[in-house]
Amino acid sequence: MNNFVFINSLRNQLFLVFSMLDKVIDICPDELWNKKVSGFVFWQQLVHTLSGANGWLREDKPETLPMFSTFNGKNIYPEFENEPEIMLTKTDIRKMFAETKKTAELYFTGKDDNWLQIPLFNKYTIFDNITGQLKHIMYHIGHCEAIFREAGIKPGEYVDYFGE
Repeated sequence: MNNFVFINSLRNQLFLVFSMLDKVIDICPDELWNKKVSGFVFWQQLVHTLSGANGWLREDKPETLPMFSTFNGKNIYPEFENEPEIMLTKTDIRKMFAETKKTAELYFTGKDDNWLQIPLFNKYTIFDNITGQLKHIMYHIGHCEAIFREAGIKPGEYVDYFGE
């Protein structure tokens, strides 16, 4: 018998944090968007977060990692190793966000709790992978919200219930 308790819970939690990440994009004012804060251009935090989720939340691992390394032929450095060669708009980031959400939706499609136990490598399971991405995304949401607070901007609300 298939069981969907844990898979549904993890999926719901992931999409809750996606909604919080979406709010970060909404809240960020234009004057902060391209500004270097806490060591990086603000939107680079978002690209970094989406890059990890898009690369790890897929069945077929991409040949080139990290995801979203270039945009319009310019390097944007999602691993923060250099300054971006081009500035991205909210529209650009929203495209990456939509692609990452779709990738995550496909990752969960047709799966049950048994799937979560499958090892990706060594003892690192699919469950570990998903919870790792939840932690990574929340870390960067918190980082962005700390930047907002320092700039006198009210951050988004913490969301912990999907309501379904």
